[in-house]
Amino acid sequence: MYLRMGWMKTTELVAWIGATTGIASLGWNIYSKITSNRPKLVVKAYANMIQMPRPPRNPRFLRVTVQNIGTAPTTITNVEFYRLIPRWKRLLYKLHLKKRGEETHAIMNDFRGPQIPHKLEVGSEWVALMEQEPSFEDWLNTDALHCAIHHSFSKPVPTKIIRGPIK
Repeated sequence: MYLRMGWMKTTELVAWIGATTGIASLGWNIYSKITSNRPKLVVKAYANMIQMPRPPRNPRFLRVTVQNIGTAPTTITNVEFYRLIPRWKRLLYKLHLKKRGEETHAIMNDFRGPQIPHKLEVGSEWVALMEQEPSFEDWLNTDALHCAIHHSFSKPVPTKIIRGPIK
């Protein structure tokens, strides 16, 4: 005696449910295996910082902090500064409706802190302090300046630079 549900028998229904959940479980296991064992970086950049007690000339500093909150270590290979071009301008460039403007990129090489390349273990932090020069101040005034941390595991991790008040 079979219980008929419209066009499908009960055993066929149970077989379809089992096959569907098995495939879903396999997909979830593959996804979690790929995404689980990797570094996850939290990047913060603060501009116009001052030191106390004040050094001679009273310079302003940029402080970059990188924390690894993932499950695998990584190596910081580069710190890049760039001016972000608005999305609508990038679209015009791609459609060849506007000539591409100058992009500004720079790397940080004169700073205080652990030197690059630096291995960043799980749960550890890397901090760098760079003295701001007048040309860098001009970049900061554009309000489009970003910082990106390049590391050995994947693509760069970008962040917007947070500007403190200048008094």
